Amino acid sequence: MADPDDLDLLREYFRIEDEDLQILAELRPVLEEHADEFVDEFYRHLIGFQETQDFLRDPEVKRQLLTKQREYLLSLAGPKIDADYAENRLRIGSTHERIGLETRWYLGAYALYFTQLLPVVVETLRHDPIRAQRATTALVKRLILDAELAIHHYITRREEDLRHLNQELSTASRALSREMDETSENLRRSEARAQAAEELASVATLVTGLAHEVGTPMGVIRGHAEALDRSVQDSRGQWRLRMILEQIDRITTIIQSLLNIARPKESLYIAVDLPELVDTTLAFLTEKLRRRHVTVDQKLNPIPQVLADPEKIQQLLLNLFINAIDAMPDGGVLGVRLDEEDDEVTISVSDTGTGIPAENMKHIFDPFYTTKAAGLGNGLGLVVVKRIVSDHGGHISAESEPGQGTRFEIGLPTRTD
Repeated sequence: MADPDDLDLLREYFRIEDEDLQILAELRPVLEEHADEFVDEFYRHLIGFQETQDFLRDPEVKRQLLTKQREYLLSLAGPKIDADYAENRLRIGSTHERIGLETRWYLGAYALYFTQLLPVVVETLRHDPIRAQRATTALVKRLILDAELAIHHYITRREEDLRHLNQELSTASRALSREMDETSENLRRSEARAQAAEELASVATLVTGLAHEVGTPMGVIRGHAEALDRSVQDSRGQWRLRMILEQIDRITTIIQSLLNIARPKESLYIAVDLPELVDTTLAFLTEKLRRRHVTVDQKLNPIPQVLADPEKIQQLLLNLFINAIDAMPDGGVLGVRLDEEDDEVTISVSDTGTGIPAENMKHIFDPFYTTKAAGLGNGLGLVVVKRIVSDHGGHISAESEPGQGTRFEIGLPTRTD
């Protein structure tokens, strides 16, 4: 996270400009004047809760906390956001994670900082309302960036837990496969059904926990962003607030989609026009395709409609398209082809990316198995794809060659009324 490119990306995402840092730097005398007052108020607030009372019972812990809070408040007026700055924020998150402090407490601390600082900023710049608005917006962006950096260690810990779970599941899967080879066909079918139920339960548990972990800080950020709406009057500031709220809503939608995967609703089968669905799904990825320098080669031959759940088929296509794009970090060609063969429609999705080694091909439909870097994939996409294909009475196959790309082919029955 302290990588300069990562830090620059975060600054760009949160739209933290040099002018924002300069405005905050000019407020340092005011922060120094009120720092002790802020720290005292911060402490009085903390001891109002039993959990934090217990935490602050040790006088040395209290002294260190108050010292660090004063340093932090003054650092908000720091003129630079560089690697040292990021490392300091990461250490804060690491300390909190190590002592078992829940994220809600220090996310609440950022909210308290803002509540304390806002009246002082507004009063200091009361003769320059426009600059007061800019300073308020800059302060919000700085606090949100700090929260993102501090929570990084919590995310890393969850990723480590998931990797460990992935290893356990892979080991269990291999052992189960050997056992299935030694049993009768009826026993293999029974164990396959049991495994499918266990995988779905694991996904549901994981997604529910993830939704809670992400949803709580998103709610805090949304609440403060909405509170800013009354104090930010200029169009640029309003636009930035709208962008924050839109991105929060987008994250909420993604979380809800994950919950729908874990707890799927009953499918609604209707006549589906696959070429139109392919075009619509690709339209969602226009910006990602442009950013990754990936071109699309479509060959959508005339085909009959299929009886399917359009939302599920779109989810299937989206997973395959995103996997293909991610497999081409240096750009390439995403191939999409529709054909009719005998009594079924075939969907072919290919890429010109890195390919998959032969020893990994047998695992690509295993839950939580992924070849992507940590944080870029959870190993559930192809599990969902396979389940959707199975639910529609179809079949799926894959072929790949390292350095030559990968191709998935799906067969679905043609429409039967």
